[in-house]
Amino acid sequence: MNAISPEKITAENLNASGTSRRITALRFLLAVLVVFIHNNYTAENIAESFEKHGVSVLFSQNEFGRWIQLFVSQGIARCAVPLFFLFAAFLQGVKNDSYGTLLRKKTKSLAVPYALWMAVYLFYYGVLKLIVARIAPQLLGNPDATMLTWTASDWIAKLVGFGEFNDLIATEDYSLPQFAVQFWFVRDLIILTLVSPALVFLIRKFPAGFFAFTAVVYVLPLPVWFVQTQAFFFYTAGLWWGMSGFDLFAALDKIKWKEILPLFALSFVFTHTLGGGTGSAYWLMVLFACVVFMKLSALIAGRPGLFSVAGALAPFSFFVYAAHMPVVLGNLQKIWLRFFPMKNTFFSLFEYFGVTLLTVAVCLALGAALRKICPPLFRLFNGGRG
Repeated sequence: MNAISPEKITAENLNASGTSRRITALRFLLAVLVVFIHNNYTAENIAESFEKHGVSVLFSQNEFGRWIQLFVSQGIARCAVPLFFLFAAFLQGVKNDSYGTLLRKKTKSLAVPYALWMAVYLFYYGVLKLIVARIAPQLLGNPDATMLTWTASDWIAKLVGFGEFNDLIATEDYSLPQFAVQFWFVRDLIILTLVSPALVFLIRKFPAGFFAFTAVVYVLPLPVWFVQTQAFFFYTAGLWWGMSGFDLFAALDKIKWKEILPLFALSFVFTHTLGGGTGSAYWLMVLFACVVFMKLSALIAGRPGLFSVAGALAPFSFFVYAAHMPVVLGNLQKIWLRFFPMKNTFFSLFEYFGVTLLTVAVCLALGAALRKICPPLFRLFNGGRG
């Protein structure tokens, strides 16, 4: 086999270049990080939930525990969804399918699983609640608010999102799908796929200028209106990467750990002290976290044992992402806290790591069981993967 130039990636040499292997090495790990993001009790969100008629839970966390959770859920893990956008767009750019072929593929990998998972959550939140409201209304906080009373805007908010703007200069431009908040990623990826011919045209016509524009929009950050700003930037960057044939992993490998880790650490500390948890420092932190994990992929891909595990788990990454919220995680949290209330720092961190890993294990077991019992159904829910 001829040597592959480290500066050129094409659809033909994607595997030979090692890029496919590096992406596979990260897929499941990134899904686990998303679960860490969502299982993140803090005193502030418990108080906010209680004000919205949620259940008040015991929570006693000290500064040490708080910073551990910040580092994982509001720090390094925030690279997960941006990297999903980057990799999805990169593969689209490399394959360079016709628009019709692209739409057929994305219907199978995005639209069909989106519809199926929303149907599952509609049954859970709508049909089951309607049954319980008829049989045992005392078990519900608001038994009169059922799917029969939802307005058109309620249906849109629950299935798609796109509620009121949080702010004109918001980091989260639109509200998330209320049934399953993590599906904003799939929603935005569908929208970006639909408008991708325009993005491809701009990348080809103004490669440097358009990339610079998207970078400024991302770092400030400015609203993109039709998708979240981070989705727009990382998807555009992924398209540019795939279309250019540039070997991004090879370039990032030249960055030394002693260079990138301090940059991430400084941006993380500034974000969660002077930065107030948002703003330009936050988005730079996310960018640096992406570099850290893309470099980390070399360590996983280069070790046969680790890569074997990562490769075996990779087909379940979308299923874990889709299934973990809200049913599995929400119910495991309730059960866990009955036995292990967060009465001190140890039990707060015990819940943080324990429930997260248990949620991943349950979703993985459900996915593996479904794939064994009915492979075609598993592939439908998993977007054709696995």
